[in-house]
Amino acid sequence: MGMKETFVFVAIVFIGLVGWFVVQRAQSSRYRTKQVLTGSERDFFYRLRGALPECHISPQVAVSALIEPAGMGKLRQRAIASIGRMRVGYAIFDEDMHLLAVAELAHRSRPTRMEKAKEDCLSSAGVRTVRFHAKRLPSEGKIRASVFARRSASSASQLYVRTDNELEFRRTPWRNTVNAHL
Repeated sequence: MGMKETFVFVAIVFIGLVGWFVVQRAQSSRYRTKQVLTGSERDFFYRLRGALPECHISPQVAVSALIEPAGMGKLRQRAIASIGRMRVGYAIFDEDMHLLAVAELAHRSRPTRMEKAKEDCLSSAGVRTVRFHAKRLPSEGKIRASVFARRSASSASQLYVRTDNELEFRRTPWRNTVNAHL
């Protein structure tokens, strides 16, 4: 092959590629429907509906639709960005559409850092998160008890101390005793 023939070949390939890219850009994007809930997520949704018939349950809700950061300026913008892509598994509302709790269906035994960060954001807004394991779906009774349970004052991270004539409530620091070596 001569130099001229090589140049013509490269020019034809280049023009073909440019033409292909132009045609691809001109086409609009195509979409298809997607399953919102699959497998155990769908089963859990129906258990939630059965356990809480007086409540409205919304699956796959954006955290930014449930809470908003308090504050102004760059701190607020940073907080908005941090919750921007977060979603909750199920948002549980009462009849007046007030958020009662958030239910999460976990596939791991411990929450990831992202899940913990999401829980912390929700907790700071006063929203309770109840977490259930996907492999051991709870009964409707356990779901109902978990969603409507009040936080008891005798949880593991709290302590009552007697002073003079009344009880004083103190929080004790959380300790990781799982990896303790004696």
